[in-house]
Parts: sequence; C-alpha cells; structure tokens
Amino acid sequence: MSEQPTRRDVLGHAVRGTVLIGLGGLAAYLGRRAGPETVWQIDCDRCVNSRAGAVGVDVCERCATECVLPLSAVRAVNDYAKCGRCYICPAYFDIKSAVNAQGLPSQKLCPRDAIDRKPIGWVDPDDPANNYYEYVIDERRCNGCGRCVLACKEPAGLGSIRLVVRYDLCLDCNRCSVAQACPDDAYLRKPLTSGEATA
Repeated sequence: MSEQPTRRDVLGHAVRGTVLIGLGGLAAYLGRRAGPETVWQIDCDRCVNSRAGAVGVDVCERCATECVLPLSAVRAVNDYAKCGRCYICPAYFDIKSAVNAQGLPSQKLCPRDAIDRKPIGWVDPDDPANNYYEYVIDERRCNGCGRCVLACKEPAGLGSIRLVVRYDLCLDCNRCSVAQACPDDAYLRKPLTSGEATA
C-alpha cells in the first residue's frame, strides 16, 4: 500500500516546479536578448517625406509631433556621399521665399534652424554660384519634422537627407505612438545592425 504524500512533500514539489518554470522563463528571456536586438526604424521607401515618386505631397510631421518625448527621438541626417553641396539647397532654403540682395532665397526652410551651411574650400566672390557648401544638421535642434527630407527629394534635391531613429534617445515603447500615427506604416521594428547604430 502506497503512502500518502505529506504536506511537506507537496510543498517541496511545488517549490521545485516553480523554480524550474522560473529558470525556463529566464532562459527564454536571455535567449531573446542574445539574439538580434529589434529597434524602431523608419523605412524610407514607405515614408511619404522620402519615398521616391511621391511629389506634390504635403510634409508629414508625425515623427515630430507624435513621439512621447518632448523633442522626438527622430532626427534628420545628411548622407554626405549623396549630397550635391549646392549653392542653393532646397532643404536649407525655402526656395519659394523672396530673393534677397545676394540672390539667395530670403528664408530658411527648417522651422528650428537646425541646418548649418558652411562653405567648402575657397569661396569665389565673383561667381557665388560656383561655390560649394556642406549642410550639417544640428541634432540638438532637429525634431524630425521631415521638411528638409521632403524638399531634398528629386527633382529639386538628390535625396541625401533622411529621417532616422536615434536609439540612444528612443524609449523603445512597445506600442510606439509614432508607429501608430504613421499614415504610411513606415515606422517598423527591425533587427539592429552595427551600421545602423550610428547612421
């Protein structure tokens, strides 16, 4: 005849089972952490501000307005390898504004004045259109509104400016408010690659 388990035996089995379940959960968690980290990223082929062929559209500023942070984790970056270093950059100047005495548009496009224009090399005073400029985005002022990205697209620009999520600023919200508000479903979770960490 088998003996009935004592209360101590039942409690011992329950504790061991709980410990095993906890260890299994911890192993699963560590396995996920060891795998590729997923982060919020912007798909430039979907985003209306950067998508090729989307011309004559209004700028979408939801990356700037929908983030839970006071200053969005989204920033504009300039890919200098693609930049034309133009005398009149459509992402820097509001090309629809009146022309000033120097023959340049009188207003800048960025509402936060987050793009600096710096001459490259010798400046030709006799032919200003012959000069080249570097357009540097000050990320401390940029809020990711996307106006410069939209203006940099062809046919006026070369598409060198794009929006990126700065992972060191992003809170990595599970239900990202920007992703929920994006009309183009351009805000996606993807595995982080080493090149994207500093893009």
